[in-house]
Amino acid sequence: MGVSLLAHYIDRPWRDAGKREAGSLTCGLAIRAGRLTESCRGLPGDELGRDITRDTPCYSAASGSAPGTVEPGGRPSVVRNPSVLPALPPRRSSAALRSAAQSETTRTILTALAVNLLVAAAKLVAGLLSGSAALLAEAGHSLADSLNEVLLGISVRRGGVPADVVHPLGHGRERFLWAFMAAMASFLIGGCVSIGLAIRELVEGGSTGSLLPAWVVLVVAFVADGSSLLQSLRQASREARQQGASPRHYLLHVSDPALRAVLVEDSAALVGVALAALGLLASALVGNTLPDAFASLLIGLLLAVTAFWLARPLADYLVGRSMSMEQLQRLYAVLTAAPAVEQVLALQAVYTGPEEVIVAAKVRPLASLTIDALTRAMDELDAALRAAVPEVADVYIDVTAYRSEPAATGRSTGSPLSDAA
Repeated sequence: MGVSLLAHYIDRPWRDAGKREAGSLTCGLAIRAGRLTESCRGLPGDELGRDITRDTPCYSAASGSAPGTVEPGGRPSVVRNPSVLPALPPRRSSAALRSAAQSETTRTILTALAVNLLVAAAKLVAGLLSGSAALLAEAGHSLADSLNEVLLGISVRRGGVPADVVHPLGHGRERFLWAFMAAMASFLIGGCVSIGLAIRELVEGGSTGSLLPAWVVLVVAFVADGSSLLQSLRQASREARQQGASPRHYLLHVSDPALRAVLVEDSAALVGVALAALGLLASALVGNTLPDAFASLLIGLLLAVTAFWLARPLADYLVGRSMSMEQLQRLYAVLTAAPAVEQVLALQAVYTGPEEVIVAAKVRPLASLTIDALTRAMDELDAALRAAVPEVADVYIDVTAYRSEPAATGRSTGSPLSDAA
């Protein structure tokens, strides 16, 4: 059972006979793997507790001995010594969905990388032969995109590393980190090089060579970049259908940084090719290289805007971005529809990776439920949340005991989604 149920909080005095002076012992109840377990924390370094269903004491990290019987209740213990922790339970996220998405993303990245490398070489040769600053800027554009694909490939590989004790939620956010670095590389390499070439040609002037190779390369580049963009759009369309979203909504809110980057880069590449073609055509018509220099400048600005547009949402995901309101409402509907839940007090769903979300909810169950009934209800609720939103990887539900009057916390007692992003 992947869901964790945390019970009400209390502190109780404790005395370890003959070993320590009286102190404070914080205890807590947790339902995990289908068993009700009590975990306690005494003085710094102690990890105490017992499995209530078996009435057996748990391990004490400080002394290696089992503590005496303690009363249940309290807040979850703080881990002091990760080396004595048991193996992490398997995460019940949709592994098949993530694996398929990562595999298709890898194919999309490799396709874009092959296209960008070939096109960058062709643009460089044609730019040198024609003397076009816009075509050389496009060569830098394709070279920057190639480096981006390499960084995005690293992000997919690093993001797939399984969870461990040090990183219990996995390495999914590395996908966002490497994609952020790729966006910065696009600006520094592509944008700055293109703007520098434009300024040099505006100041020093340029020479015009043979334009035939340039036109051939631009046509080939447009077809190649268009093919790569179609591959990205097909992947986005399939993933949108899997998540029950419209293709337009998915394209605007896609959380996979690699897919988003390839989509944006291929779209920008087509615009860049069009700008280079217009610059060459205008230069040929007016008989000087000034339009070509302006085209190179526009390509550099295009790359800068593209890099910023890619980096901005990635910063949100790195900080901890919530799911969309539509998905939060879907989760909230599942919680409120559960027969065992009397009231939903809080709900949060934060991305821990492109296809992984951690859900934390605070609910008030029916007062008449027994522990066994509550355990079964939370297990069913866990499965229902995952079925409603396939991206859900971890579910944590805080169960608050019934109170006749709401606590004076200063927070709104309305819908938990009222303050959601």
